[in-house]
Amino acid sequence: MGNNSVVNFLSSIWNGIKNFLAWCVDVVTKIIKGVLNFALEVVDYFRNLTLDPRKQTPFIGKANSPEFREMLKKAPVKDVGIFEGVYNDETDEIENMQIIEADSLDEKTKEVLGTESLVVLK
Repeated sequence: MGNNSVVNFLSSIWNGIKNFLAWCVDVVTKIIKGVLNFALEVVDYFRNLTLDPRKQTPFIGKANSPEFREMLKKAPVKDVGIFEGVYNDETDEIENMQIIEADSLDEKTKEVLGTESLVVLK
């Protein structure tokens, strides 16, 4: 995937999130008292969805990023957290989305996100 293709793909996901939030009033929010565990909270969430890798792309992003806060028009309850969802390449829509807020992130989640606001998982 070329650099321009990646930018277009990430832009499509952001637009999908905006469209999803525009009609979805009740986004699931899970609050963890303590450290968010990547394997338990993120990986297990996607495993339970039984995704089709040919058309569905899982992603996570920082729930406290300026872009996401603006989309929600409210600050998260906790200072840290992530949002996770599935982007359907065929329909150009977000099919599943969940917000997880926690007191802190584990090292694996920090490593996966790095300095990015949005990360596509493979």
